[in-house]
This record gives sequence, C-alpha cells and structure tokens, in this order.
Amino acid sequence: MTRFSAVLSHGRGICCRLVVLLALAALGVFMLAGSMFAQDVVPVRNLVSFSSMIGDPGNGSPGAMARNVIRGYQGPPPPWIILGSITGQLKTSGAITVTVRGLVLPNKVNPVPFFRAALSCQDPTDSTKGRLFFTRSFPADTAGNANILDTIKMPLHCIAPIVLVTSPPVPGNFAGFWFAVTGK
Repeated sequence: MTRFSAVLSHGRGICCRLVVLLALAALGVFMLAGSMFAQDVVPVRNLVSFSSMIGDPGNGSPGAMARNVIRGYQGPPPPWIILGSITGQLKTSGAITVTVRGLVLPNKVNPVPFFRAALSCQDPTDSTKGRLFFTRSFPADTAGNANILDTIKMPLHCIAPIVLVTSPPVPGNFAGFWFAVTGK
C-alpha cells in the first residue's frame, strides 16, 4: 500500500500543479483580453455645453427671414423669445440634457405642448446645410418650460455641432421647426 500511496500522492501533486497552471493561463488570457477592450473604450466628454441660446427671429422682415434658416432648417413664421434661460450639454456618448425656461412667443405664451432637442452637424460638402439628429419629444408647459433628457444616436463625425430646441414633427415636415439655437 505504501507504494500505491506514493504513486497516488505523486499523481495528486501533478494534478494540482496542472490545475494551478491552467488557472494562471486563463487569468492571463482574461487580463490580455481586458486590456485590449480597455484600449478601445473612448472616454465620454462634453461635446457641446451651453448656458445660453437665442430665439428664432421669425420671418417678418427680409433680415429676419435670412436668420430664420439655420443650415437649411426652417424656423416658424412668428418669432420666439426666451424669457428665462436655456442651458444644457451634449456628451460624446449622445447623452443630452436641455433645461428650457420661458421659451415663448412674444405674447409670453408657448402654444406647443412638446419640445425636443436636435443636434445639427454641418454638411462637409455644403456649409449651408446640416444633418439633424433628434431626441424624443418632451412635455412643455404654456410658460415655455421643459426638461429634455435623452440620448441621440451620434454620427461618427460631427463638424461644427450646434444644439436647437425644436417642435415635434408636423404634417409634411418631419423635422418640425426650430425655436431656439445655441449662441448669444
């Protein structure tokens, strides 16, 4: 029996060493794979951060009419004013937050029950045109207040990004109209 015990003991030692070596090899593979994935992770940063917007001037005069179109995106005929403030940020991940306070018509009433935000990226072949990426629609009250918190499907590249507060789609116009845009 002693000879059998010695063989059995020797076999257990080899088996334990084999298990330890396999565990170390698996750990090495997981660490290597993890470091490869970590290199592909891009940190999330602010793409656009703003503390002010300007309202749509409407198209009541030739000068206002020209300013009523941004990168081919039409504003509505009446002007929109900001009695409070519009602030927000857009992250490189597409996460967007826009806090709207007091976006109304000159009579100080917002007639639109929903606002949404849009990212406009300049068309690289035509600086007067842009591509639009929209959030979902969010409730807006008659005082022109709304909180927009969503994620936009981001394009691979975005030249000269600007953020707009817009209407939801309207019949015959999926883009709707813009009411306010980043700037002073």
